[in-house]
Amino acid sequence: MQVPYPTNLVVITGGPGAGKTTLINYLNERGYETSPEVARNVIETQQERGGTALPWQDNEAYCRLMIRGCIRAWQEGMSQDPLPVFFDRGLPDTLTHRRLSKLDEDTALKQAIETYRYRRTVFILPPWAEIYKTDNARTKTFAEAVKTYVILYRTYLECGYEPIEIRKGPVEQRAAQILARLKL
Repeated sequence: MQVPYPTNLVVITGGPGAGKTTLINYLNERGYETSPEVARNVIETQQERGGTALPWQDNEAYCRLMIRGCIRAWQEGMSQDPLPVFFDRGLPDTLTHRRLSKLDEDTALKQAIETYRYRRTVFILPPWAEIYKTDNARTKTFAEAVKTYVILYRTYLECGYEPIEIRKGPVEQRAAQILARLKL
């Protein structure tokens, strides 16, 4: 049984390097509540501590930490109700990661996706070659980023969400597209 979609938990997603974090930071600077990307936090924390729960070492452990982090972020976001909270990715991103990594389906993850719902409208940023770059946490090629976007879009649809693509452009214009859609 699917639970209702809260209206205040807004996901901004897309493949790596599409400008999500820049957009989330911009919204935060404008006074909106935001929730940082869980995956990046897991990777950076594991690297700092010498942990192995990394996609290239122990991908199952990495996914478990992502699920826990997403649930914790969701709970924190719900405590802000009715104020909007903008999330840098959501639980369906973890399902996308598992699919791209060719890991077995995870019933606990699917249950979490059904239980911890976000606003039905999800904003998705398309791949953008001109701004794409790699770093210690983002190791995928641009071609992999494009593939991630395609699988991500399909996964959000499958999970019952309505992905709305946000046009490429300056961060101010991207934020304005989202805020106008949300009537904020």
